[in-house]
Amino acid sequence: MSEQFVVFLAFTCGLIGMGFGWKWGLSQVAGFFDSSSAVKYLMFGFLLGTIYALLSDQLMLRDYLGFIRGEQELAIMNYLASILISISVSLFVMLLLTRKSIIATKSGPTSGWTLGLGIGAMFSSRYSYLSLEYSGINFETIIQMLLFVIMLPLFEGAICCYQGFMSTSGRRFRSTMMASMARLFFLMVLPPIFLLLIWWVILLPLIMILFRKSVSEWIPESLTHDAKRRLRRIMADNARRSKSPNDNNRDVTSNSLTLNDSIISSEE
Repeated sequence: MSEQFVVFLAFTCGLIGMGFGWKWGLSQVAGFFDSSSAVKYLMFGFLLGTIYALLSDQLMLRDYLGFIRGEQELAIMNYLASILISISVSLFVMLLLTRKSIIATKSGPTSGWTLGLGIGAMFSSRYSYLSLEYSGINFETIIQMLLFVIMLPLFEGAICCYQGFMSTSGRRFRSTMMASMARLFFLMVLPPIFLLLIWWVILLPLIMILFRKSVSEWIPESLTHDAKRRLRRIMADNARRSKSPNDNNRDVTSNSLTLNDSIISSEE
């Protein structure tokens, strides 16, 4: 299998995962958020995610794989590198999400979500490529790629969304510390996940909890009061329309029964 095809396949899968994350995270508030800012921060995410994935690969994963194969020993520098990488990425995300334009429009959660989608897409692209390069195409590799493609954009999207939500509320230091701890935990779990699928059991519940909080709490907070009111009105109208076909069927049934009764009584 040619290397160009592997790179193309991994990059395409990363973009597909980003598309799923955009739909699942922002479909509920479509038309009510700053889409131009969201797209701009998605581009920032592509750049930051490329650097982030490269550093984690070169400074952590390859040394860990060499340790598993018995070729070298793990050094303290690997752990220090993971700490520095997680803190640096969290600080850079905080700097992006505390710009005046973000604070003024309260678009930190939505811009943070798309920023994280870009980071996660590039991360999943690189690690999908490494999975194909390390293990080749087999059933386990395909499952691994699917998990990378779907879960990594959701994880980074939720972390950046949390940072955007907290930063616009003035709690920048706390958001940076929590995001750094989450990314450090992720970098520690990533090498075992890369080798054994069973390690996803540790990470999947955390990703689902963060995704649920992002969609239900953090992203809706980026809307203005007028936008929230209009969104609630639209959701109520949609719920009313979904119930109306059943109500219409009941009305038709009751009308037909009344008509039959009247016909029978007239015949008598």
